[in-house]
Amino acid sequence: MEKEEGNIQKIWWRMNDALWSLYDRLERFIKFSLVGMVGVVIHFGLLYLLTENVGLWYLWSAVIAITTANLNNYILNHLWTFKSKRQYNTNLFRGWLKYMLAVGVTEGMYLGLIFWFTSILGLYYLLSAFFALALTTGIRYWTAEKWVWRKR
Repeated sequence: MEKEEGNIQKIWWRMNDALWSLYDRLERFIKFSLVGMVGVVIHFGLLYLLTENVGLWYLWSAVIAITTANLNNYILNHLWTFKSKRQYNTNLFRGWLKYMLAVGVTEGMYLGLIFWFTSILGLYYLLSAFFALALTTGIRYWTAEKWVWRKR
């Protein structure tokens, strides 16, 4: 009977650990998404301002907007989203470079999608930007968690 209770207790603790791990990942993804929303405001604000008021081509505006939003997102993610993993990313400049390389892949996809949606399909560039951003968000999170703030 004691051995059976010990096994049940082990199973209970393993389930408990798995649930807390899932909660931790979900919490990080929610924080990452909230930071992303701040980045979206910066991104879309600059995209519109540079395209409509300054007269830049929408893709040049997108590159500037992406870079600015990503700098903001890196800082907020480092300070808040991945706070518990900061010890794995102690060199801020190297971490920022890794982050820019990681999101650079998704940003290349983003630029290709926004061009395709706007120039090929004829969608309004801001709507294209929204769809392209939505399609690349999951990949962006995965690369940030698995490469930039990963345990060594």
